[in-house]
Amino acid sequence: MDKRRRRSVFNWLYMLVRRDFWRKLIALFFALLLYFYVYNEIRAPQKVDNVPVDIILPPELMDVDPKPHFVTLEVKSTRNSGVSPSALRGRAQVDYNRYIPGKPYILTLKPEEFDSPLGVRVIQADPREITLNLQQRMTRDVPVRVTFSNRLSNDYKSSLASCIPSTVRVTGPEQLIRDLKSVSTRPVPLSEAVTEGFEYVATLEPPAGTSISPEKVTCQIDISRNYEQRTFQSLPVVLLTQPGGKPFKTEFPGPSRVEVTVRGLAGSVSTLLPGEVRPYLDISHIDKPGIYEVSAGCFLKGDGLDVKEIRPAQMKIKITE
Repeated sequence: MDKRRRRSVFNWLYMLVRRDFWRKLIALFFALLLYFYVYNEIRAPQKVDNVPVDIILPPELMDVDPKPHFVTLEVKSTRNSGVSPSALRGRAQVDYNRYIPGKPYILTLKPEEFDSPLGVRVIQADPREITLNLQQRMTRDVPVRVTFSNRLSNDYKSSLASCIPSTVRVTGPEQLIRDLKSVSTRPVPLSEAVTEGFEYVATLEPPAGTSISPEKVTCQIDISRNYEQRTFQSLPVVLLTQPGGKPFKTEFPGPSRVEVTVRGLAGSVSTLLPGEVRPYLDISHIDKPGIYEVSAGCFLKGDGLDVKEIRPAQMKIKITE
């Protein structure tokens, strides 16, 4: 009797499921869906800090102040554990048609712009807006400026014979590119041991927020001797007389001091002292009193030095017994 009753119950359940099976299955699916929706809605929202947001710019625009952006998200989750920031990420698109030159761009963050794992729904972001400093993208050819590190010895100087290419293409924010005068290389190394010209491939240093093409240039550096000149003023004049000759009295009717300009290698000229510049008048050939006009000469202490000019070049000297 019990066995027949159990079989009867089983047959009844079987017929219940079999009758309108697909309708019952669809109803069960929507019932479960409704259950999980209600379950998710009644759960308290969570706040997830430091969620990254990627800013997607149109090709015509650049961010003058590029930096990472992070927001706090309010989410609802079916998970019992907390939601990790690494599981969430935003991708916000800048609309070029809303860009107004010279004004900050306000980017509104929408929940649908955030990627989230299954079972997590983004409600809103805090802050809801990100302020961007945008400018038009601009490309222009700019001259290359070669810079040097350290220095040569004082007796040599460097000069740029050629730079290939002499201009490079720079892309960046319009305001920066428009005012850009040149692009510098990383310093070309020099030292006191360098005495001959050389070729060097220099890397360019683009201004912040810009890109350069090409990134390197070939520089031909010329090295030559460095000559300078220096003027010594108001130097006393020495009189050169005949040794053992007849003694005379001397006086200058006019100026008794001169100005001497010296030329030579920069190292020697820069270290020359006024006492090492000795202008003179040679009167050793004069053997009787009178007023004479004598050409001035000059002794220099040091090698590779020349007297470029003495002013006055001639001086009057009065000789009496």
